[in-house]
Parts: sequence; structure tokens; C-alpha cells
Amino acid sequence: MRRKITRVALNGFALLLGVTLMQSVRATPAFAEVNINVNIGAPPPVVVRERPTMVYLAEPGMFVAIGVPYDIYFLSGRYYYMHGDNWFWASGYDGPWVVVQRRSLPPGLQKYKIVQLREFREREYKVYKVQGSKFKGQHFSAEPGKGKHDNDDHQGNNNSQGNNSQGGGKSNGRGRGRG
Repeated sequence: MRRKITRVALNGFALLLGVTLMQSVRATPAFAEVNINVNIGAPPPVVVRERPTMVYLAEPGMFVAIGVPYDIYFLSGRYYYMHGDNWFWASGYDGPWVVVQRRSLPPGLQKYKIVQLREFREREYKVYKVQGSKFKGQHFSAEPGKGKHDNDDHQGNNNSQGNNSQGGGKSNGRGRGRG
């Protein structure tokens, strides 16, 4: 008897649930859509005492900031910053940073994992530290974001040499090669 009452109760509950779902499906328009927005927010500010040196990494084909505790890369006229699992871009090494989806990154940043990019950076940084002012690789002093330029004129004082993939020759010191 007890089993029969339980079975009837379960069947009644299932029927009620089915009717409720059918009514909600009928009430939902065919064009309904779901939007989910996640606000990552801006990363903490990049704080460095002086402009970071950017050296060229031939294998991924981009510049990287050395001697700073940040993952900052430069290519295609923009600075890219990895913070946590998120990528950001800006016109200067110090922001303001705008979130960028991984699929919208330049191919060089999409192709490599951050661990590989850090390995490339460390390898070139070791050469830079050993050679010092005689470093023959391409390099320049990073530019701050718009409206944040120093009063000093540091442009063109970087002694960059080598074949610049962005036009051949020396960097102009503004984060862009000639060309």
C-alpha cells in the first residue's frame, strides 16, 4: 500500500513538473537569447621607475619588455600586457589598458603560450645583460601612454641596430621601427 501511494505521488509530481515545463516553453518566444557579460576590469597599473627596455625576439617576431616584473609585448603598434589569464592592450607601456580577447590577439601572441614567451624573453635578456651597451640586438625604450610622456626628449637615444622586421634599420625610439 505504501509503495502504491509513493508511486502515485511521484507520478503526480512528474506530471506537474511536465505541465509546468510545457507552459514555460510555450511562453518563451522563439527568438529568445541569452547574453552573459563578464566585466574583467582593468588590471593593476604598470608601475616602473623608468621606461622599460624593449628587445626584439626573433622567434615570435615581437618586442618584449625586459628587467620589469610584467609580461609586456610590443607589436603592430600596440603594447600587450598579460595579467592573470587575461590579455590587455594599450598605446603605451603604462596603459590605460583595454581587455582583448585571445582570438583578437596578433598571431605571434596567439601562437605561443605565455611560458614559451617568457623563455624567449629570458634568453634574450641574458644576452642583453652580458653585452650591456654593446648589445647588437634591436631594442628601444618603451613609450608611456598618450598624455603621459616625460618632459625629457628621450627619442632616438637607443642605439638599436640590426634588421628590424618592421622596415629594416634602427627603431625610432617611439616603440615603432622605421617603415
